[in-house]
Amino acid sequence: MQSYYIKLLLLLLFMTGALYASYIHTVSFITLLFFFTCILGLYFLIPIVQKKTLIYILILILIQTISLVTDRAVFFYLVVIMLFILMESSQMLSVKTFRILLLSTVIIHFVISVVLFHFSISLYVCAATMVIILFVRLNENSHEYASIRETYESLLNEYRIQKRQAFKNEHTARIEERNMIAREMHDSVGHKLTALLMQIELLSIQEKNESFALLRNMASESLEETRKAVRILQAEEIQGISSVIHLVKKLESENAVHVHLTTKQGVLGMRISNRQNAILYRVIQEGLTNAMKYSSSKKVFITLGVSPIGHITIEIKNTYVHKYPIYEGFGLKNMKKRLEEIGGKLDVYQADNQFILQGNMPVEEIEE
Repeated sequence: MQSYYIKLLLLLLFMTGALYASYIHTVSFITLLFFFTCILGLYFLIPIVQKKTLIYILILILIQTISLVTDRAVFFYLVVIMLFILMESSQMLSVKTFRILLLSTVIIHFVISVVLFHFSISLYVCAATMVIILFVRLNENSHEYASIRETYESLLNEYRIQKRQAFKNEHTARIEERNMIAREMHDSVGHKLTALLMQIELLSIQEKNESFALLRNMASESLEETRKAVRILQAEEIQGISSVIHLVKKLESENAVHVHLTTKQGVLGMRISNRQNAILYRVIQEGLTNAMKYSSSKKVFITLGVSPIGHITIEIKNTYVHKYPIYEGFGLKNMKKRLEEIGGKLDVYQADNQFILQGNMPVEEIEE
């Protein structure tokens, strides 16, 4: 849409030049002003109508009509405006339609230039030939570019589908592998430890020996550790800082955002409770959702670190160029509340066209 306004500004400059050249002749000036108003009215319709051919034909007819009622001083500006409209239509119309429109315009303009303004025929033919070759090539290149762009979009869409499917397949395979390992540990190691524990119990009944009690405790602890490992493997939910990485990977596989994740030394090794994990996950998830809704770019920068006092620090940055003040909606207020409940804090501010969330949360001791 920005390019449309630039082209509109250029068109207004050409028209202003034509009006300035004819301001001495009152009749010519009023006539030009009327026709230019009609042309601008039609030009405003170009972005909103589906069939643009008729609009361009009407604009070119108006330009040719103006040439019949004006003088030589304005004629130069009309040629520039006509070339401008032809150049723009070359990017919008099909090859066949544009060539018919171009040849018709050149022939009509040739008659007006030679008969009315007595231009040299040979000079006009040379100039018209160059213009035709240039615009025909421009029209062909525009359609070739559109075709390449369409192919690229199709391939990109297919890539997104394949990437999303690959992520799902990887996730499914990982879950199946973990479940298989969990079953093997439960059926093999767990059963053997249970059998071992029963044998120790029988031996301890038959023979009173303190060593059996030590062996029984060791076997019980090993069995409990095995069961705990099986439960962890069977848990589909990813815990700890790795859950954040999993969230980032999921969003990028859907091509929703491009996340630049930075983890500073020490943060990946921190052990946090399930409650802290849930809060950290939800805060970053809400920050990414907020960026996807209001950011001017798909790029989001996330930095996780450890403060000097051992708190986990969070920073989320994305481009934000709006001039009106930041409004803290339900999502941001909820993020603040979540962190404050565990003794943390969240700051929200805008600086250098960036929307920044900075927070921290203390690390609780994990109950074994």
